[in-house]
Amino acid sequence: MRKIFILTLCLLFIIPVMLYGQKQISTQSGKLYGDKLVYDMKTKLLKVEGNVRVELKDGPKIWGNSLDFSQDKQTMVMPGPVRVEMEKVKITGTDMQADLNNNRIILNKDVKILTLDDKGKTTATINCSKLDYNTNTKEAKVEQVSLEQEGTKATADSGTFLLDKNQFRLTGNVVILREDLTLKSTDAVLNTDTQVLEATGSVDVEFQVKQQ
Repeated sequence: MRKIFILTLCLLFIIPVMLYGQKQISTQSGKLYGDKLVYDMKTKLLKVEGNVRVELKDGPKIWGNSLDFSQDKQTMVMPGPVRVEMEKVKITGTDMQADLNNNRIILNKDVKILTLDDKGKTTATINCSKLDYNTNTKEAKVEQVSLEQEGTKATADSGTFLLDKNQFRLTGNVVILREDLTLKSTDAVLNTDTQVLEATGSVDVEFQVKQQ
């Protein structure tokens, strides 16, 4: 029978120094799962190893190989490959940092975001070098971004993705390519649901005239 150990992310109560086997930690703001848990009572640092899963209340689920959690700072560090899932969105990346007090999740490199429809089919693919996601506002800030969706490709220096509105704002050296159109601008807003694009700031458009 699997043992269940209960604590909160804000205040750790009684926990053995070392626990083995698949464990679950219930918290006021989420749950942690892993094969091995080690808690340093002096430094108030919790280390989880093997098949790590984090379930944040009203937030995403996160998977990785290991996790370091600081009770005092309310921060999480998950090195290596990381997977994050929430409603209609799947994210993969490398080297995660989370600040629970400020509702922030940061993936430091190799980030890929998939937006999904009601049937789980991918509607847009976003690649970027770094992601800074606010779990409260559902706003994701990205760097060195590229986006692909149904015949549309876009690149920019940075962007902001509003996950609950499927709205993507591109900033800096924006280039949008379609079969019959190439657009360059300083800023652009693309709604991945309605596929409506609005560009501003030194807009330059090249288009193809179809021959009858």
